[in-house]
Amino acid sequence: MSAQSDVEILSIEAIEVYAKRHELSGSDVVDLFHKYQVFEKILIQHEYLHQVDFEEVMEYIERIVEENSRELVVYHGSCHDFDKIDLSKSHNRRDFGKGFYTTILKSQSKEWAYRLSLREKKKPYFVYEYLFTENTSLKVKRFDSLSKDWLKFIKENRIKGGLQHDYDIVIGPVADDRTMETIQLYIADILTDEEAVARLKYSKANNQISFHTKKSLKYLRFIRRNIYE
Repeated sequence: MSAQSDVEILSIEAIEVYAKRHELSGSDVVDLFHKYQVFEKILIQHEYLHQVDFEEVMEYIERIVEENSRELVVYHGSCHDFDKIDLSKSHNRRDFGKGFYTTILKSQSKEWAYRLSLREKKKPYFVYEYLFTENTSLKVKRFDSLSKDWLKFIKENRIKGGLQHDYDIVIGPVADDRTMETIQLYIADILTDEEAVARLKYSKANNQISFHTKKSLKYLRFIRRNIYE
């Protein structure tokens, strides 16, 4: 099979998976991939991408889109009806500190909202949709993987509470149900960071983007609120 044919097959599969994860149509994903030259970059990196598993291919594509996009649609799941974001009402001892948490995955935010509604016995529940426009004046911290730095950052915020950093925005993986046991063992000093990272190596973490300052909220524009019973 030629490199061109191999790239075409890989690209078709990537389009289908990306569309499903982000709840987009296939044509929307094709337009997005053309906009950020994803197809060309897959071809250039063909030799490398051919040797790794498909999930790493998708991580590579996600990085291309994220690094080139200045506008990003993000979602916040909640069982509370509100018009204005109030950082003072944020939950304490969160992964990245007190803040307003969002994700680029609508399905993930809906799941969060549903679980919250069950825990607090509230209906309906909501998914808020915002447009985030990144600005160079913002101080942004990014974690690209379940790394030692990510673990240490989470431990600091979860143990001490409040806000243990001066970033406007933090972007990185979310410690969900699949990874929480390892995180808790690490926070309790039962696992070292090396042991924790080794256990997390094959985990498929979802994404979260947290807003921690009033300044950061100026670049977050409300689009719509979806209601679910």
